[in-house]
Amino acid sequence: MNTIFKKIPVIILSILLGMAIFSCDDYLDINESPNSPDEVGNLNLLIADITATTSYNLVGGGNFTRWGASWVQHIANNAAPPSIDTYRFNTASMNNEWAFFSYAGVLMNSQVVIDDGTVSESWNHVAVAKILMAHNYAILTDYFGEIPFTEALQRAEELQPTYDDQETVYAGIQDLLDEAIADINRDAGEQIGAGDYYFGGDMQQWLKVANALKARYHLRLTNAPGRDAATQAGLALNALDNALQSNEDNANFDYPGDPGAEAPWQQWVTKFAFNMQVSAYFIDLLTALNDPRLPIMADQSEAGNEYVGHPSGAILPDFNLRDVSSIGSYFLAADASVPLITFAEVKFIEAEAAFRTGDITRAETAYTDAIQANMQLLSGEGEFNTVIDEAMQNAYLTANPLNSLEDIITQKYIAGFVVASAEAYNDYRRTGFPSTLQPAQNADFEQIPTRIPYTDTEINNNLDNVPEDIMPTSRVWWDVD
Repeated sequence: MNTIFKKIPVIILSILLGMAIFSCDDYLDINESPNSPDEVGNLNLLIADITATTSYNLVGGGNFTRWGASWVQHIANNAAPPSIDTYRFNTASMNNEWAFFSYAGVLMNSQVVIDDGTVSESWNHVAVAKILMAHNYAILTDYFGEIPFTEALQRAEELQPTYDDQETVYAGIQDLLDEAIADINRDAGEQIGAGDYYFGGDMQQWLKVANALKARYHLRLTNAPGRDAATQAGLALNALDNALQSNEDNANFDYPGDPGAEAPWQQWVTKFAFNMQVSAYFIDLLTALNDPRLPIMADQSEAGNEYVGHPSGAILPDFNLRDVSSIGSYFLAADASVPLITFAEVKFIEAEAAFRTGDITRAETAYTDAIQANMQLLSGEGEFNTVIDEAMQNAYLTANPLNSLEDIITQKYIAGFVVASAEAYNDYRRTGFPSTLQPAQNADFEQIPTRIPYTDTEINNNLDNVPEDIMPTSRVWWDVD
């Protein structure tokens, strides 16, 4: 576990999270940086803002994560519909994610670091900025499809950027990650230091993350038009040779848990969305599999001392919170860690990629490693400090061997509970797995949303370029099944 974050005073964290929310006012003009980051100390401050925004608003919290968790039924709203559970949202719902957290936040600030860091040859800073820029563009294009890319972040020259197709964006994402890897390999003498809340400036860890993300995004295009699944899988396997090697490599953002500095899920659920509990689909799935992670991922209901989920979208006669299992205390801890990517995900990527290339032996080994990595990470956690020992792991693997691609994606879906719900949502659209997942009851339309319509901020300011007729049931380019 990383400790650099816990060394930062809470008051500084509060300032940085404030910057993460309101950075649009600070860095809109990349041609004249308000902070004039000519010194490494100022670049460190920008890196701190980028990492804080990424973790708090784009990965650990924010609508990308919350909607994904609701739509793949990791969680459910234990209240009467309509809600996001039943796909009730509008063009204003993602304004903050698009305008403030992404374009005017992570992306604009990353561009400042890239531009000024290139001049000062601060290549480590530039590399981290490129990695998180690539990650943010992937989030945007996976949810929205076509987005401003080649003309984005040029506020002084282009106030109304054109939209690039998703194929162009994905090529650019891979280019950014390749450039970041090359920048790390320059072996720059200038270190990032405390501004890097993930790894404290350990560039070998960032090198592993860059390669892991390359593998993730290669695999995303397995069913994309004009792409061959085996070829994409092969590209993913090549990248994995230099990716995360154990749970110790997990890209964690560790929250100190002090008042005002709690982890995002803890803040959201305990302070604002206390009706959010575990879905019936998820509880039933883990129960059917006799999954030893259930007591960690969910708490027993207060009323019956059993695991009971809320059916997504259901209208129940009594919405007593005590009757439904809450999200496990491990995931709602004030000092929880929010991972950018984990070793378990890397092994699931390897399992899928190997399976698609016909290397079943490698796929089985990676599948086993992935499940064990997740169980080992969670062992000793939860409401009852549940220990998942080796015998329990082996029994589970014996009962749930690898027979199909759906086995891989379903186990990845389970391991991604809450911490990787957005990836579970992407996998569901890409593969259709878990195949037993059904649309919520009483939903606004009869399918799980497959795309997010563009935001008010774009419609009001860039209407001529915004793609037309995009509905929640439209598909992004790579989603063809």
